[in-house]
Amino acid sequence: MTQHKPPQAMTLFDLIARTWDVKTEVRALLFNAKGSSLAAQLADGQMAFVSVHDAESPDSRVRVEADTGRSSIRPRSKPLPPPVFSEAPVACADVSPCRLEDQGFAFSHAETGRLWRATARGQTLAMTGAGSDAVTALATLSHSGQVAVAHEARVALVAENGGAEMAGITLDHPVARIAVSDDEALLACWGAGQLSIVRTKDLACQTQIACDGKLLCLEWSPCQRWLVAGCEDKAVLLVDVSAGTSDRIVDFPASVLSAQFSDKAQAVVASGAFRVVGWSLPDLPFGDHTGEPIETGKPGLTIVDRIAVHPKRDLCAVSYGTGLVMLSRIGHPDEMLVREGTGAAVTALAWSDDGTHLGIGGEDGSLSIATFPKNMFK
Repeated sequence: MTQHKPPQAMTLFDLIARTWDVKTEVRALLFNAKGSSLAAQLADGQMAFVSVHDAESPDSRVRVEADTGRSSIRPRSKPLPPPVFSEAPVACADVSPCRLEDQGFAFSHAETGRLWRATARGQTLAMTGAGSDAVTALATLSHSGQVAVAHEARVALVAENGGAEMAGITLDHPVARIAVSDDEALLACWGAGQLSIVRTKDLACQTQIACDGKLLCLEWSPCQRWLVAGCEDKAVLLVDVSAGTSDRIVDFPASVLSAQFSDKAQAVVASGAFRVVGWSLPDLPFGDHTGEPIETGKPGLTIVDRIAVHPKRDLCAVSYGTGLVMLSRIGHPDEMLVREGTGAAVTALAWSDDGTHLGIGGEDGSLSIATFPKNMFK
């Protein structure tokens, strides 16, 4: 007797996401400024590029039943266009790429360490006006058309078009990470346990602050008073820039791979614990003050590996070592399942600027763009 199995039901992720196999672990994801392309930096030094435009977007596949008003999304009917890969391993995996102009990306070359660029369609080229020194950190100043580039202890502002140096300063410590304030007036330059705050108008060092721990991420608060960083040694670093002091929140169960501010929720949130950890602004835990903690999502038995704060809503994407991805409302227990666990950890999360697309990269070489229909959050 022949036995038949019922077809497996499609999940929400199957209906709203596109997924490609890029063969190796994804180290970083970045949407370009125009939101037309997603670049993936891979563990082997290659870069992969996929178009954000979707000929079968979820919104175009939404159907509303006339009698009940119930919405549904029909499955895709066409194959996805494949990713475009760089011709060879070109990107230094230890330096995160940054945006370049409206369409492109800037990165440190894998062999020479020099400043290179990539187009939205995946063409990679040396920036001919840039110097020959190896790049150790990058950050974009989009309003002024510049890129902040670190060459060990030297920090320079270079033109997006060509890479010619416009101004520079030599600090007394190497720089491995740069964060740009929202108004682009200040650079936070970290390396070797020191954080230098540099003014962009004259590239003068405003202050220097001692910071313990190896920083895995670095971000300014919207009010520009605070900096937050996740640390490899299971801690969150907070820096009060106005006071020129720093403090650490310690004893996380795991390394804190992500720590970010949410302007919409007026809070700071971090990974590295059994739920999303956070505090309300401006009442952060600093010195003898305990701050005002907030609870986001539901506690579980698996550590939150990474988070990515939504650019326009009080939401954050949350990923776990199992590959599970959730959407959580910051400061509330509300959660929405985006993707069930795959068995492979998520290694990169990134939102597009309009908050419509969520890029997800995995240690198994999976690269996905989840596109949320316009009425999903209403």
